[in-house]
Order: sequence, then structure tokens, then C-alpha cells
Amino acid sequence: MVRRMLAYVTYLNFVFWRVLFAPAGSRVFVVTNPPFAPLVVWVACMLRRRSWIVMLLDIFPDGLIALEQLKPGGTIDRIWSWANGCAFGAADQVWVLGRDMRMLVAERYRVTPDRIRYVPHWSSVEFSAVITVEQTRLFRELGLERKFVVQYSGNMGLWHDLQSVVRAAELLREDDRIIFLLIGEGRERAPAERLARELGLTNVRWLPYQPKAALEDSLSCCHVALISQRAGLEGVAVPCKLYGILASGRAVVAQVPAASEVALVVAEEGCGRVVAPGDAQALADAIAELADDPVAVARMGQRSREAYLAKYTIEAGTRAFEAGFKEW
Repeated sequence: MVRRMLAYVTYLNFVFWRVLFAPAGSRVFVVTNPPFAPLVVWVACMLRRRSWIVMLLDIFPDGLIALEQLKPGGTIDRIWSWANGCAFGAADQVWVLGRDMRMLVAERYRVTPDRIRYVPHWSSVEFSAVITVEQTRLFRELGLERKFVVQYSGNMGLWHDLQSVVRAAELLREDDRIIFLLIGEGRERAPAERLARELGLTNVRWLPYQPKAALEDSLSCCHVALISQRAGLEGVAVPCKLYGILASGRAVVAQVPAASEVALVVAEEGCGRVVAPGDAQALADAIAELADDPVAVARMGQRSREAYLAKYTIEAGTRAFEAGFKEW
């Protein structure tokens, strides 16, 4: 944490002076990573009367409040939220990754809807074609023949409920068809892995992050892909792992808030199931239902791929940025 804060301070100091002394007529585009970047850019642009856009990847302090790491209505929340409101209100446009974020920004930070632009995320992993589970190297290396593979791949941070995934695996431990493949790292991995050991689960496999060159293979090593987002985080962040799953042509089981962008996409594309955060039984039931219906799984995977090709490629993301910049 100390190293991260030092990195933030160093970077933001550079950003402030770089924006302040940029050539006349410069425009600034800033994202919320690190979280305080929009506040620094707001001050610098205000001093030099520059035009700027902020793109919200994650929204703080809202995320900390949702995770009960910051007291709502406390001094830090009030100051931080007030500063956000000033910064977002001063920006020429506020870009968001999800429709749930658009609602939060309009209601909590009083940004008028005409200044909020929805720019969907995209898959950073491009699949030229769908690969079947059996064709993947990882499937063969792990000896997953005749298994129904349920995969969680990506960040295992505080915003993701890995405990419920392990509990769902416990509920399905007697079904020897189903195996859980959990790939990634993060603060929630160790507690979840410890829980799996305590429960004596043999239907869960753990792997570290895979090299980028192997992502096409690893993301394809499943029949169903999981997405997890804790309750209260709708509008705060959009799990970008959704778009790699769509690109891979896999059915989705999303344990996310019903009003979240992920839930909206899964429902409108018909590419999976949505269950309530924290409900391990509902998650287990959804997985067991799909394991019994390979035709439905294949159909959902096809719809995922179609949605990716139509809306969530890098090319589509580029077009969205170009359109936004042309209107700026």
C-alpha cells in the first residue's frame, strides 16, 4: 500500500505539471486510475481553462463504501464526493463503461444526462474463431476429459466474491462431471483457497495468471465462464472479464447485482444466467442446470460470440472513441 501511494503521488505530480504547461489549445482525456487523477486534472485544467473529458473506469469513494471500508457520510466521504462532483461537473463530458454507471453519476454527482456518454468496454483478447474446450492445450494438460468445466479467470480482488464460488463447488462436490477451474491472483484468492482446503474439495483447480500469449487458450478452456461482483457495486465498476468471455464464445454465469451492466448484457444477449451475489445455492443450481443441457450451453456460447462481434471488439471500441472525440 505504501508503494502504491508513493507511485500515485509521483504520477499525479507529473500529470499536474504536464497538463498545466501543455501547449495552448491542448485538450485532456483522463481516466479514474489512479482514483485521484480526475481531481488533479480538474485543478490544472481550471487554472489554464483547458477542455477535458473524464472516463470513469471505477468510481471512488463509492467502491470503498460498498465494501464497508469507508464510512458513508463520514468526513472522507463528504470531502471526496464533493470534490468528485466539482470535477465531474466541470468536465466537458463524463464517459462511463456501463449504463448502471450512467445512473449513479447522474443521481449521486448531479451530472446532467446530456453530458454523460456510454462507451462500452471491449475484449483485449481477440479471437479469430471459437475454439472448442477439447481443442485447448490447457484442457489436455489438466486431464479434464469428460468434465464439465466451470471457469473463473482474472482478478480475485475484494470486489469479487470467490467464497461463494467455493461454496457452490462444495454444493456440487458429489457431481463428478463438474470441475471448477479458478485462474488468477488477488487478495481474495488466499482466503478462498484456504476455504477449499478446509472443505476438502477435490473439484476445484487453482492456476496463476496465464501469460497473455496463452489467454486465448486458457479462456477457451471451459464450458461455462463465471463473473462475480459483490452486491452494492452496480454503477461503481464493470468487470471487464465479461468481454473476453464473450469473445471466446462461452456461456456466462454472472453472480452480479441485477441492475449491473453485466446483468443487462447477459439478459439482452441471452448468453447466460444471472444469479444474486452471495447466493451459493443459486450459483450451484445454475451451473447444474447448464451441465444438464449442453444444447443450451452451445446456444448461449454462440450468442456470446455474436454479441462480441457486433458490439465489443477493439474495432468497435475504437469507433466509439472516435465518435466521442469528433463531438468534443
